[in-house]
Amino acid sequence: MATLREIKHLKELAEELKLENREILGKYKLTELASIYNGIGPDCFPEWLRSAISSLHPSLAVVAFIHDVEWHESDLSHAKFTESNTRFKENGYLVAKTEFSWFNPRRYLVMNDARRYGNLCQLFGWQAWLTPCGCSICRKTEKTETP
Repeated sequence: MATLREIKHLKELAEELKLENREILGKYKLTELASIYNGIGPDCFPEWLRSAISSLHPSLAVVAFIHDVEWHESDLSHAKFTESNTRFKENGYLVAKTEFSWFNPRRYLVMNDARRYGNLCQLFGWQAWLTPCGCSICRKTEKTETP
């Protein structure tokens, strides 16, 4: 789980970069966002693997941050699923273009990673989109909603 300092930084960065759907972050307290955000990679991956993938792709952390919140709010529709994965790619392209100049090869590596991760989510993420996230916010809601 990310620290509140990291979450605050990611939220500010999303705003600074004017990433698409950054408004979704405003619905939650920092502690709730820390519970939702798991880094790059699906919940089913062990934490050490998600940490390793995230450390290899630090530029995309803010993109994954928005993506995780979107998946937390999943409406179970295929249209929103596709929108979220497309947005991952588009936000990743924006981050790459903002952080790296056109002649820096890292720009194109980050863009390629964003495209690849968005495509992997589209190909293999449907079941996760349909599955409740299991974070502390959802568990709290489940407890209060049961009669």
